[in-house]
Amino acid sequence: MVKSTLYAAIGFAAISSMALTEDISSATAPLPPGTFTTSAHSDEWKVTNALSAGPASITEHAAVIDWPANPKDGMSHGRALRQGTNGWTCMPDVPGRPQHNPMCVDETMMKWLMATLAGKKPDIDRVGLSYMLMGEARQGQGATPAKDPNQVKEWFYVGPHIMVVLPDSAKDALRGINQDLSNNQPYTSLLSSADVATPIWVIPVAKAGDRIKEEPAK
Repeated sequence: MVKSTLYAAIGFAAISSMALTEDISSATAPLPPGTFTTSAHSDEWKVTNALSAGPASITEHAAVIDWPANPKDGMSHGRALRQGTNGWTCMPDVPGRPQHNPMCVDETMMKWLMATLAGKKPDIDRVGLSYMLMGEARQGQGATPAKDPNQVKEWFYVGPHIMVVLPDSAKDALRGINQDLSNNQPYTSLLSSADVATPIWVIPVAKAGDRIKEEPAK
């Protein structure tokens, strides 16, 4: 009985170790069809996933925080996974999407994001920038986030992109820009239905499904 229990424990440990290795490698690999992003990952997996959102020149010294367990709590309740020194913050996948969607934001874009998710006026006074070099998949403009991603009838896949937020005094400069998510062109988005919401400019740098790969100079 003791031997059986010991062998079972050893077998479980081996399987767990293999699963962890596979889990880490899946942090940047395409999701299998029919699956969605989830927060049920190790901290190491989340850090690897989050840092894939931006160029190495930024992610090398960026902080990493997890999304709050309850989205209504706001980013201030996100758990720190790694400290940073350059003012940039990276976050792992938003759960419930059919492809990876990590993000790296500068201080201004973080201010915009925290206010927008809380339904407050961002009060932006300078340009802010964000990277999503893994791309993302999202519902249509203005759609209420689905509680069950399996019920979403149409996902819009956006290729690797950067996002820009302008100062409040210059937001009219984005007036009339494309809002179609399906044509792979730069578009504007509010990400909130609140009256005080301010737009961001989403600029794809590759087509949906493509990957950005950094290569050292020869």
